Amino acid sequence: MIIYQAGALNIHRLLLNELKTNCYILQQGDQAILVDPTDQPEQILAYLHEHKLKLRFMLSTHAHFDHISAAAGMIDSGLVDTLYLHELDLDEAKRAQSYSLMLLKRKMRPAKTAAFSEALIALLLDWGLIIQHVGAHTKGSCILHSLNRDFIITGDLALHHKLKITLFDSRENKAEFLHFLQSIIPQFRPDTVILPGHGDRSTVEAELAHNKKWAHILQRQGHGS
Repeated sequence: MIIYQAGALNIHRLLLNELKTNCYILQQGDQAILVDPTDQPEQILAYLHEHKLKLRFMLSTHAHFDHISAAAGMIDSGLVDTLYLHELDLDEAKRAQSYSLMLLKRKMRPAKTAAFSEALIALLLDWGLIIQHVGAHTKGSCILHSLNRDFIITGDLALHHKLKITLFDSRENKAEFLHFLQSIIPQFRPDTVILPGHGDRSTVEAELAHNKKWAHILQRQGHGS
């Protein structure tokens, strides 16, 4: 379903796995970019076919298994040949199979991965979009946002504040997360739409006011504890 529209850009959201990880399809005209191919490639392919969309690229905000499990199947379809990630998450993608087996008791097929290409970055810019490296959640975690800062796709740097989550993942980089909240988020307006890794769309204002994880990081790390 379409959850965000601005000018020629439509953003579709699909929920395809047990963890309800958000899979996004960015659309301009009949062209599409797949962001976070979470699971069930056959469902993604059916959705693209139903909406008569031509897939140009596939990328992930980060390489945790629940954000990339459909990548191999999408490559099998022949519509794309690579899952693009930040270069610092290429090793994380290699560990995704183990985490899928450990947490969901499911085997996950590996996919061909590569660092964000010049062609992908150029197409995003042509669409008025940019990828920005943040780190924090994984070494290569990135946000994808519009140049006019109307929306951000955050991956798991933001989970909707109404979700019940643990305050902090021990694998996360607390200093980088604090930098994200103190230096990057303030670059966006309060009404900037957040399209999170899990949960419904939100805004910067709502997450700053109600996101317990963000508050925990700002309060504890901001005081050096």
